[in-house]
Amino acid sequence: MDMISVPIPITAAFTALLALMLVAVSVRVTMLRAKKKVNLFDGGDEDLGRAIRVQGNFTEYVPMALALIGLLEWMAAKHWVVYALGIALLAARVVHAFGIYAGVFPARVIGTSVTWIVLAAGALLVLGVLA
Repeated sequence: MDMISVPIPITAAFTALLALMLVAVSVRVTMLRAKKKVNLFDGGDEDLGRAIRVQGNFTEYVPMALALIGLLEWMAAKHWVVYALGIALLAARVVHAFGIYAGVFPARVIGTSVTWIVLAAGALLVLGVLA
């Protein structure tokens, strides 16, 4: 596919990277379910519970953040703004996942906080363009 035909190529690249991360965290849940022989929920297993929360939290926040980043790119925001938000989101999700998997609370807080900053900044920037 020719990159010229992609209307929001920066967002497309970050979406692809985050989709691969979603596959990775989802495979982890599936492998733990098989290993622990747990079909639904977490069966009281802490490792599986953590993996499920990483996956769930990812699916709760990433789509809206990508939508805002994509809207900004489509609205002709400066490329550095789109890259900054995309890099921040990707880094935040990696740090958040590490924090939950490893039980490192400060990493979890940083990942969550940066995700919220991306969401708030993206929303305010979109509203600013519309004003």
